[in-house]
Amino acid sequence: MVKREDFEFEKEILSTGYHIALPLEIVRDEKSGELTITSYSFCVEIAEEFERSFASDPFSSEARNFLREKISPIMNEMGYDTSYSLDRVHFEFRSTNIDRSKILPECEIIDNLSGEIWDDLPLDEFELDPDDILDRMAVIKIDGKIVCYAGINDISGDDGLIELTVECEEEYCRRGYGSSCTAAIADYYAKLGKCAKYICADENIASIRTAEAAGLALVSKTLPFVCYKMEDDADEETI
Repeated sequence: MVKREDFEFEKEILSTGYHIALPLEIVRDEKSGELTITSYSFCVEIAEEFERSFASDPFSSEARNFLREKISPIMNEMGYDTSYSLDRVHFEFRSTNIDRSKILPECEIIDNLSGEIWDDLPLDEFELDPDDILDRMAVIKIDGKIVCYAGINDISGDDGLIELTVECEEEYCRRGYGSSCTAAIADYYAKLGKCAKYICADENIASIRTAEAAGLALVSKTLPFVCYKMEDDADEETI
């Protein structure tokens, strides 16, 4: 299915100097296999041809080359760099299933960062709001220092889902800490009636394995055609 981007939004992006434009975005629902292509007005015919030709394998090298050949000249003419437009597919996992058996006993939910240490740095400059029940982190501490955490990165304005962020100190990786914190914070939100999502690039194998180990379900794969506004020579000279 090809959908046109909201024209007023498209016009605003292209006319007001936004650094990034997204003339085409491909999303495949992993359960149904349905393909949704959201396109700027001038790329609709390209999107429709792409759908006819590559619906069965929209993330293949052949499919990406087709988009580069068709869209890059248009966006380059409009002053956008497309060199890295198709460099990664994004996986979206959701907490529709959570493997609570992965939550380690030492994993805890905290509502305050006062006095906490991460990577030998105090976290006092960051804040969790104890009065906001969504503003929490799942952490694992060793010798009084946080070595792994999962928390809220953002709340999506599109779907209202809570996007997670996860970090683990390198020396403590591959111990199940990341999946434990991910499962713990997802479980915390689930008990509040909230669904969490976890987004990572296809090249980030460790991140994908963390999501899978926590029991999160892969719901979609997305290939965005990301374009970056080029600085003109006059602007560069004044910098």
